[in-house]
Amino acid sequence: MAVKDSHSTARRETHTTRSRGKRNTVANETKGTAAGDIDNKKNNKPNIGAGSDDSWRDEQLAVRVARCYYDLGMTQQQIAQLLDIGRARVIRLLAEARQRGIVNITISSPLLDNVYLAEQLVKRYSLQGAEVCLSHAEDQSTLASQIAGTAGDVTLRLVKDNTSIGLGWGETLRALGEQLPPQPLNNVSVVSLLGTFTYRSSATRFEATTSIASKLNAECLYLPAPIVCDSEDSRKLLLSQPQFNEIRQRAIDVDLAIVSVGGDDCGTMRQAGYIKEAEFSSALKMGMVGNFLGYCIDSDARVIDHSINRRVVGVEGDRFRKIPRRLMVSAGKNKVEAIRALCGNGLITDLVTDEATARALLEDT
Repeated sequence: MAVKDSHSTARRETHTTRSRGKRNTVANETKGTAAGDIDNKKNNKPNIGAGSDDSWRDEQLAVRVARCYYDLGMTQQQIAQLLDIGRARVIRLLAEARQRGIVNITISSPLLDNVYLAEQLVKRYSLQGAEVCLSHAEDQSTLASQIAGTAGDVTLRLVKDNTSIGLGWGETLRALGEQLPPQPLNNVSVVSLLGTFTYRSSATRFEATTSIASKLNAECLYLPAPIVCDSEDSRKLLLSQPQFNEIRQRAIDVDLAIVSVGGDDCGTMRQAGYIKEAEFSSALKMGMVGNFLGYCIDSDARVIDHSINRRVVGVEGDRFRKIPRRLMVSAGKNKVEAIRALCGNGLITDLVTDEATARALLEDT
């Protein structure tokens, strides 16, 4: 019925226009336009369409096309058939309707602010992508779980067949591994970016390589070493082992890195027993703002000159920077300075965080 009525209306309008020849005004379908025509006559001003029946009819056609598309939900092809015009003209008229203010689109959602925040993060830190999620967490574990859901969607967009993934360590990435939907892929590998051996079971709850590899049907490779060795000599001995260096090179050569960062409290590293309280206190005094891939870093994302860092086994910042895509999944007040340092110094290409952290990252320092 809607299509038939519209055809009849179009024929009546065409008949009316032709019968009036070259008169300067044409009756409008709405009272507002008719009133405008009367005012234009009184003031001797040109009416809508400025000067010709053709331009006026073009605008009316744009209004009709816009109503069919936005109000009635018709497709561009259906509109073209209804009005007996080409689909290319429908597309042009829709664009003109936006440009001329005939159509104004308003998005009503509390999530719109997060979209704006993500766009600002991309611009501020020259990122390739950013996602900002809602969070209502009162503790770090809940916050990690909430941002992990969004990170899962981003991960599946970035990972395709034949992708090699380098993975960090921590509570947030463990939550990502638990929530990531299964998506079996071909010829995918997941390799640790830092040591995986540990002497206590409490540290294994922060390991995510196994679970993420399982979800992607991927080969899983572990860096055969502890995150922090007991001495510098032990680290040197590990670095001399061919098997270790083979896996380490695989980690350096990945297509995508997925990492998190520890805050200025080094909570995860201290819980796992890798950093002692005296070492933590001295690192803070040396300007540590967070822990990244096992290393204590300062506000410029540089590895500080501390004994802990000389015992860490992992991929260093300069080598990490050469990985093509580097996704950071992290949020929290205590992590803002560390995230700012990493993003601001070009170590991160993509970021998933929450609204509060995003706003803090965008504040002037």
